[in-house]
Amino acid sequence: MKILHTSDWHFGMPAGLGTYEENQRAFLDQLCAIIQREGVGAVLCAGDVYDSGLAGASAIQLYNDTVTAVCGRLGVPMVMIAGNHDSAPRLSACRELLQRAGLYVTGRLVRDIEPVLLGKDTAVYPLPYFNRDEVSALFPERREEIRSLEDAFQVVCSHIRETMDPGRRNIVLAHAYVVGAQLSESDRSARVGYAAAVSKDVFDGFDYVALGHIHKPQVIAPRIRYSGSPLKYSFGSEERQEKGVVLVDTETMEQTFLPIQAPHDHISLQDTYENILRRTDLAEHYLSLEVTDRYAGLELLADLQERFPYLLSVRGKALTETGEAAPLAVEELERLDETDIMRRFLAENFQYEPTPEQLALFQEVLVWSGEEEEG
Repeated sequence: MKILHTSDWHFGMPAGLGTYEENQRAFLDQLCAIIQREGVGAVLCAGDVYDSGLAGASAIQLYNDTVTAVCGRLGVPMVMIAGNHDSAPRLSACRELLQRAGLYVTGRLVRDIEPVLLGKDTAVYPLPYFNRDEVSALFPERREEIRSLEDAFQVVCSHIRETMDPGRRNIVLAHAYVVGAQLSESDRSARVGYAAAVSKDVFDGFDYVALGHIHKPQVIAPRIRYSGSPLKYSFGSEERQEKGVVLVDTETMEQTFLPIQAPHDHISLQDTYENILRRTDLAEHYLSLEVTDRYAGLELLADLQERFPYLLSVRGKALTETGEAAPLAVEELERLDETDIMRRFLAENFQYEPTPEQLALFQEVLVWSGEEEEG
């Protein structure tokens, strides 16, 4: 049978003052088209379905639309695990009931993992995101040898190998950072160092390891692979990555990468203000701009945002000759109150910081202004 491997959807991820929902819905449409065109028999999602454990209503609706389309309308089973961005209890709510509809969700690690059996010859072992202490609690008799996450993975995977049927295609679905994986700018949680990394050796003996957590699609070993996120979520190296999903044929174990095309791309650009304005091809894409001949103040940000609705950040000339040109994010406009705006205005135009007395006087004016409006 053909199995589709995907991960790191990050439904609900903010993008400036909005979200990536347009791109994510385009991914859903292409996912369904691939399933139908390729005759996919099952879908594996290796975690980070949501960008936050407290997902908003639109993200939950998008998740509902996705699993309803795949499991309900197309009748294709889906095996899903919780990633570090997901709320395991929320994601796996009504787990037993959902299995009847073909949706197999695993939120928390258990000692004796029941494989999801697909077709006649395939067993999928779901390993949601976990830490060393969880494994120590599940295997108290081996607590002394579990000193790292690497040890924890060895214990969990060796326990699976003791009972798995060698006559089947045995697949592990895991959310983890494997040593040697190349990171992208959007791999926020994986950039804290190698303490939470494991070697590929922990997965010895399995026919395929479908990984999630790292956003760049990449092969770690011949049968150990990250599908990567199906969409771009940052600038820099991720701009140049081809995004997609992985198709695995369990008969031959051949792997095929199938690209996903997003309507809004990620583009970084460094140029003068006038040259940027002349670029009519930028309006429909997520942008990170560096304006070489102007300061990156709130006025510049507002002007560019009006022209480019998907603008995410702006850099400009440094306020001092030796200073760094720090990025100014679009969402800062929403977070600034009146005092913040006043301080930014003075810094950008006069390189001046107001005194405590001036700030107190400004607050009095704001209070007086509010009273006048109410009157």
